[in-house]
Amino acid sequence: MSLRLWCFGFMLLCASASVTAEEPVAGFNWDNWAKALNESPCNWFNTAQWQQLLQADYQAQASTSRDATSCKFSDSAQTPLLTISIRTMANAAAVNAERDGMLQQISQYGSGRFEQLATTQQAVTAIVRKDKQQLFIFANSNNETAFILLSGHPVRTDTAEQKAQRRARLRQAAEDIFARFDF
Repeated sequence: MSLRLWCFGFMLLCASASVTAEEPVAGFNWDNWAKALNESPCNWFNTAQWQQLLQADYQAQASTSRDATSCKFSDSAQTPLLTISIRTMANAAAVNAERDGMLQQISQYGSGRFEQLATTQQAVTAIVRKDKQQLFIFANSNNETAFILLSGHPVRTDTAEQKAQRRARLRQAAEDIFARFDF
């Protein structure tokens, strides 16, 4: 019976903690974040801007599911160049756990697997997962249930030059997104 009481007490504690509104950090702008999340990533830039960013003729394919709105960019041979997704999770605690877990890895082990990128406005936390060529963009607010995920689509058989090009494209896309939405 005491385990039940403990669990009930713990659930009440968690529920009361999630109700507490935490102010976002200085530099965070809900309007800019909403602009990014309420628009398909395919529409974030015009055709010429995407072409310059991707450095290739491309095809964009938008998709929407229960958990994500995505835009997949491929070249004329259907090779994936970049995918940008707006992902939602069940609650802010899940998003915070994802972000905080990556930051803890960086804190404990350095930037071997994960690397945090600096942003001009410090409105978001940007983390690169190097082994999967993924870049996560989290709002600097503990009350958000969504984040942005960029995937560079690593290919095991890519040459060193092709891998470097994919990494550069991923980081440039992030920089352009930071500038576009004043992150």
